[in-house]
Formats: sequence, C-alpha cells, structure tokens
Amino acid sequence: MTITDTLFQDHDDYKESLGLEDISYLFRNGTDGYLNYSESDYNESELCCPDPPCDFYTIQAFEGVFLPCFYILIFLMGLCGNVMVITVLLRSKEPLPGTDVFIFNLAIADVLLVATLPFWAAQAVHSWVFGDFLCKVVGSIFKINFYASIFFLVCISFDRYLSIVYVIRMYKRSKSAWIVLSSLAIWVFCILLAVPDFIFLNVEFDSRQNTTSCSLNFGSGWKIILRIFNQVVAFFLPLLTMAYCYSHIIFTLLSSKGFSKQKALRVILVVVAAFFLCWIPYHLVMLIDTLIDFKVLEPSCGWESRLDIAETVTTSLGFFHCCLNPLLYAFVGIKFWNRFLELLEQVGCVSHKFLKRHARLPSRRRDSTWSESTEASYAGL
Repeated sequence: MTITDTLFQDHDDYKESLGLEDISYLFRNGTDGYLNYSESDYNESELCCPDPPCDFYTIQAFEGVFLPCFYILIFLMGLCGNVMVITVLLRSKEPLPGTDVFIFNLAIADVLLVATLPFWAAQAVHSWVFGDFLCKVVGSIFKINFYASIFFLVCISFDRYLSIVYVIRMYKRSKSAWIVLSSLAIWVFCILLAVPDFIFLNVEFDSRQNTTSCSLNFGSGWKIILRIFNQVVAFFLPLLTMAYCYSHIIFTLLSSKGFSKQKALRVILVVVAAFFLCWIPYHLVMLIDTLIDFKVLEPSCGWESRLDIAETVTTSLGFFHCCLNPLLYAFVGIKFWNRFLELLEQVGCVSHKFLKRHARLPSRRRDSTWSESTEASYAGL
C-alpha cells in the first residue's frame, strides 16, 4: 500500500485491493481515519470501471520516489527550525508574553508532527515494519499534533487581535493563568480527538500484495462524517477566525496615526497567504473527493488518477507549513531575532561585533493613542 491509503480514508475504494499506501491518508486520518475497505466495498467500486480495474501503478511508482524524499526534507527543515525556536524561548530570562507561550507550544506540536514523517516515508518504501504498538503511538501522535498545530495558530491570531485592536496585554500576571489554561485545554482536546485512533489503529497484512500497513478499522459509514469534521474543525473554523482577527488588525493599523504600519501589514499578509497557499489546495482536493463519494461527480479512472497525484502534492504542501511556522511566527520578531543572535554568540557561532551589527532596534516612533502593549505586539509581528 502507499502511505496515503494507509493514513487516510480515500475516495478510491480500489486502493485497498490494489495495496496502495500514501502519507496523505495519514494526513487525512487526522480527520477521516485510516480505513481499511472490505471486499464488498471493492466490488461496489468496480462498477465505475467494470473492465478492467483502474491502473494505479504509475501513481504508486511516483509516490514511492517522491514521498520519502520530500517528507525527509520536511522532517529535517521542520525539526531544525522549530528546535531553534524552542531553544531560544527556553533560554529567555524573563517571563514569556502570551504570544511567545503559544509560539512555544506551536513549535512543540510541529516538532512532534514532523517526527512521525520518517515512519510513513519508510512505509512508502518497505511497508510497515515497526509493529502494532508503534503503529498506534505514531498514528496518535500525528493526529494530536496535526490539530494542535492548527489550534495554536488560532491562539496566536487571537492574542494579536486583543493586543492591537483592544490593547490588552496578554502577558500581564492576571492573564498568564488564562494563557496556561488555554494551552493545556488545547492539548487535552487534541489528545481526546486521538483516542479513537489509538484504539482502532493496528497493523494488517495484505496477502495479495504481500505488504503490511498501519491502518484504522472503522466502518465505511464513518468516512464522510470524519472528513467533514476535519474540514470544519481543522480548516474552515480556524480560517474564519484568523481572517476575522487579521482583518480587524489591518483596519486598526490603517486607521492609526503616527504609527509605522508598513512592516506589520506586510507580515500579516504573508502569514495569511502562507496559510491559504498551504491548506486550501488540499481541502479543495478533499471537496472534489467528497463530491465523487456523493455521486455529484461521476467517478472514472481518469479522476482517480488525477486525484491521487493531487492528494500527494497537496498533502506535501500542507506538511511544508510546519517548516514555515518558525519563520512566520518567531524569526520575524525583533526580540526573538535578537535573542537568537545572543544564543549564537554564546555558543561561539558569531562574534560580538557581528551581534551588534545585525541586532534589530525597535522603532522609537509611538503615537500617544498607542500603549506599550500595542508597540510590543507590532514588534512581535
């Protein structure tokens, strides 16, 4: 099987009988579930292409080469970037403000998420060889951190919204307990979402293809429900929340006087654009897949082949967002950049002269209508 089939339920009922696995199924399992299809499902799907069954060997060969290389690259980039974020924040000598607490949790979620990718890359090449227990653990970790990564992005957006639009400093002592409780609540909620995965994930052997795969054994009736739940909870609601928060931030910055806005607006647009570009293609593919399941679109071997390729590419793009998060939410900030340079100086990577030359100074322009919290929030953008 290809990694996609193993990890997510797919539109394609052929894939299990053909033994295809693809990492995008894992990605979709964070939502749809890693389903194994019964023989009756396969027979039903044969109605679209009665003779002969669709040929998926071309896409299988493509995924067997593309997925391991690309996901190992994402693993290395995401691991290095997010570990640097965690290290810099842990070495801070002062209490972390609200946004930094959420960025810290976001980095942890991204590290744990990309840490699962080598397992699925290995499965694309050699089938699942890590045993039943690791199947449950790795699959559950993936789902927990897939949701956590999205939810902490929403928290960062809401924190900046309060700090700029309502000038509420989230790092006051009175707010610190709220931030910690919010972070804990997100982790608990994500763990609860992964409980079904831990229960129903197991390793199964496909005698027809002589391969083993880590997959979920849910009834096929859960397929559409889980997919819609994923698209609503993990995409549309976070997207609407981020759009609402950042649109109000932009309006507030544009209506302010005597306040440097150009950089803040530029960074906001980059953050929103990155989220759109990384996630919308994947969910558009899932929408087409859902329309095929509801018979709104007529299934065909051509559709199946194109959707297979689209799933592989758009799933990879979604994972790549984990590599962008450190750049978008940490390294663009003045304080974080200066802390990062100080860390490099302490470990002997750069000289003190280099540190002085490249350290960023916050703008001293400040309008009387803007509090320090707004200035600090702007600098953090």
